[in-house]
Amino acid sequence: MTVPRKEIFIPTEVGHYHCISRCVRRAHLCGFDRLTGRSFNHRREWIRKRLAFLGNLFSMEIVSYSLMTNHIHTLLRNRPDIVTDWSDREVAIRWRKLYPIKKKIRMNREPTEEEISAITINPELVKTYRDRLCNISWFNRCLSEHIARRANIEDKCTGRFWEGRFKCQRIEDFAAILTCSVYIDLNPIRANISKTPETSNFTSIQDRIDQLQESKKLHRNFNLKTLKLVSIENLTGGSFTTQEYINLVDLTGRTIINNKGSISENLEPILKRLKINCEAWIDVSSNLNKRFRRIVGSAAALRLAAKRVNKSWFQGIGSAQRVFL
Repeated sequence: MTVPRKEIFIPTEVGHYHCISRCVRRAHLCGFDRLTGRSFNHRREWIRKRLAFLGNLFSMEIVSYSLMTNHIHTLLRNRPDIVTDWSDREVAIRWRKLYPIKKKIRMNREPTEEEISAITINPELVKTYRDRLCNISWFNRCLSEHIARRANIEDKCTGRFWEGRFKCQRIEDFAAILTCSVYIDLNPIRANISKTPETSNFTSIQDRIDQLQESKKLHRNFNLKTLKLVSIENLTGGSFTTQEYINLVDLTGRTIINNKGSISENLEPILKRLKINCEAWIDVSSNLNKRFRRIVGSAAALRLAAKRVNKSWFQGIGSAQRVFL
């Protein structure tokens, strides 16, 4: 049964949301078309650049992402607390950069004073745009529509590119956020596209590894073509480091590659700190979307979320009780 998005997304609160967009074509999103012999892997760079562009305009932070052959995973954190501090002028500028009036000459063009004033003189319009600039639905709309238009032009066709509206899960607590992030980062490994996190192209885990390696080279100037991601230290309030997170992804990935074989002794202490059941972790980090539907978190968090929207429960309480101690 479909759940209204308003029962998941809370626009007035800072929240974390796992979003999935899946395309419908034979050639997929970024895959190889065996019939024509064409590769569409270059579209991954389109998506990454678009994510970076939107991340700079929206009051939205990107925690994790993974760009697969036929779908996109993102873990987003909306920031209504930041957008409220923006002046009316800043809201107008950001919106006009997102939706320029003169589309034919829009590339890298700054909005004119006339265009900015047309928005700032209308308080209701400013409020509408302010709300949209911290809304996950508008963020995904601006991402999906842009990619669909470019793909249609390249394919010389019209019609639907995505199978429907993006799917969304609200991630409720710290342990669930790390669980979801690991699930996203291990997508290429589960799909047997990559063997290690550092070779998983177009993923946030590869970006974090690259950034950590480059940060240790103190005397080198570098310019990584990566998205601006929320740091693990920021995400966890300093209780978990980027290196520890990379170790967690690596150890979990090794277990998945070994067909859920023996669990490394190093993995267990990390999960104990997070109060996560070690055996259940492997199952959930491989099957997050099957074990949870709309809300991911502890059993208490799921019950609270259900109570907030006058429901008896959300799917996943059994899994939550097993994995989140």
